[in-house]
Amino acid sequence: MSENPGAPFPPQNVPQQQQWPQQQWPQHQGWPQQPPKKKRYSKKLQITLLVLALVVAVGGFAVIVTLNNIAGPEKQAKALTEGDCVVLTGSGKEADAVKTPCDSPQAPYAVSLTGVDKGDWNCKDGFYKYAVPRPVRGDGVALCLAINAKVGLCFDDIETKTPPPLKDCGSARLRISEVFPQMSVVNSPCAEGTAEVISYASYGTSQFKSATICFVKP
Repeated sequence: MSENPGAPFPPQNVPQQQQWPQQQWPQHQGWPQQPPKKKRYSKKLQITLLVLALVVAVGGFAVIVTLNNIAGPEKQAKALTEGDCVVLTGSGKEADAVKTPCDSPQAPYAVSLTGVDKGDWNCKDGFYKYAVPRPVRGDGVALCLAINAKVGLCFDDIETKTPPPLKDCGSARLRISEVFPQMSVVNSPCAEGTAEVISYASYGTSQFKSATICFVKP
């Protein structure tokens, strides 16, 4: 018998505990970058964006239309050229000069020069200064006007700086009695008894025609 019966039997054929080698995991490597995928909007979102674009476009068009409405119709004075006969309409910001046949009894003025109204301009002696404003569309229209040389038209004060309005011959101070198609400086071709004389010279290339206008008292 064993002297130490309580001692356990030594294990038989038990392999010693092996030390497993520590697994070496590969270090983190950067994965190859793939190109970013293009964002695709849903059909609903595409329709929404299209509607918004249309709203913006229509809104811009509405703004243009509104500005045009504020500006009002284009002034007819802008289309005038030298030699045109005109009737003046409106006043202040609404003033305009409307082309009218020169043989019309209601066409008291002829355009001698046109230009841009920038506030500092004048006409030669004997011509009348008239400005047509264009508040929203830019600079106004500058006109130098002469009396339309037509026998029978009546006026009061023809020596003003601004165009003298037509008057009814029953109450007017002056009536055009004769018209001559040339300028007269020294010897007037007007008949005796003439009260006033105006003589206009053309500017060569202009369609405005030279004239000598004789006035008598009605």
